Amino acid sequence: MDRMIKRYMLWTYVGFYIFLFLIGLSMFVLKSQPVAEVLKVLSAWTATFVFVVMFRNIYPQRNLLDFIKNQFCTRIRLSAILAVILLQFLILVGTLFVIQAVWNVPIHEQLSTSWTTLLLVFGYNLILGPLGEELGWSGYVLNELQKSYSPLKSALIVGVTWGFWHAPLWLMSGYSGMQLVLYILFFMMAIISIQIVMTVFYNLNHNLVIPIVIHQLFNYFMAIQTGDQLQILIVTALFYFVVAVGIVFVTRLFKPLKSHLNR
Repeated sequence: MDRMIKRYMLWTYVGFYIFLFLIGLSMFVLKSQPVAEVLKVLSAWTATFVFVVMFRNIYPQRNLLDFIKNQFCTRIRLSAILAVILLQFLILVGTLFVIQAVWNVPIHEQLSTSWTTLLLVFGYNLILGPLGEELGWSGYVLNELQKSYSPLKSALIVGVTWGFWHAPLWLMSGYSGMQLVLYILFFMMAIISIQIVMTVFYNLNHNLVIPIVIHQLFNYFMAIQTGDQLQILIVTALFYFVVAVGIVFVTRLFKPLKSHLNR
């Protein structure tokens, strides 16, 4: 793996952990929830902040604004967007029906029904993760890795690194014992699977809007479900895992996608 990518990953971890320390300080020492919320949003942008700071070292001959523009300049295929939305909506519906069947929770009790809440959660989740993370993880790391590795291997590297980046949040989840083990296991399964899905659709369209939309819908559909969060995570992760495996072994897109990327 390229030395610069390793440095980027390291400083993204360090920056995120510093933000978590400041969030804890603001909550338990300063007793300021508004400050903690602002820091929480900023922490989600760590991947972008680190990329901006390191940009001159990563791409000495390139301009930052031009690089960012290039990540969004490719024309977005309507079919790609519709496929992403439909796929993730079907996963949401499937999750609701499985939870109803297994744990006997009516569907209407599993979802937030307030339009105000739905809109606010959508906006909050958009700035909390997708907008702040994908320039670094997809726009930089994923693209650079695919110059040396297959899309599948690149997706696995990013998925594992991105998943463990969230490790401190596991300890803040409130779970312990076997529940914590299950939470970590299925959290990683979900993250790695969603990264494979992102990689496939991103390579087909090569516009950063694609991974942003996939990331947003994944977070948003999880956030608007109001039941047991561990149950939701387990079922959602299993659905994404099935989809990811299906993409790899049924469509066999990964090998031709590498040649498509290098054209």
